[in-house]
Amino acid sequence: MRTQFNKRSLFLIPAIALLLITNTAKSQNAIPFHIGLKGGANFTDLSLNYADLTNKYAAGYSAGAFTRIDISKLYVQGELLYTHKSSKVESAKLGTEKTSWNSIEVPVTIGYKILKSAHLNVRVFGGGVYSYILNDKARILQEVKESFKKFDKSNIGYVAGVGVDLGKITLDLSAQGALTRMSSDFKSRPLTFQATVGFMIF
Repeated sequence: MRTQFNKRSLFLIPAIALLLITNTAKSQNAIPFHIGLKGGANFTDLSLNYADLTNKYAAGYSAGAFTRIDISKLYVQGELLYTHKSSKVESAKLGTEKTSWNSIEVPVTIGYKILKSAHLNVRVFGGGVYSYILNDKARILQEVKESFKKFDKSNIGYVAGVGVDLGKITLDLSAQGALTRMSSDFKSRPLTFQATVGFMIF
């Protein structure tokens, strides 16, 4: 009897181990933490209010990584992006020139899933964004005033938008505005509209 019990025990050990591994894997998949990559296009208006200067939208791009923590229908998302933005500036005296700048941006948003399912989520989100300007090419503005040779490096803004998750693919449409000025001497608070595509690695 003891020998038969031992044989059964030897058979049950791998079965129990397989069951534990399966349950552990399911638990890990249930952890509401995701990491992904994203990139896309943006369109920015410098919103400059000075003399006879007028502004028009110009295209740029962004690329980086994001993390997301799901809390039922709510989620918190942080991003680290390299961003290139441009805006057209026109002047009767100086002509037309495209102004551009590169920056590192860190948006942090809180979202709500209006529609939530295993393979499809429809979301709305909003939050803040910190940006640090790496360099700028604002030559036409430098001619207007010396202070525009350098933008203020650090800026704080807000972001709001809508998004869709299709499995591991994420699609976002958002608007981003500035709460601080890009130069202390000018009333310039850029407004950016952007569309991005992301992929959740896990």
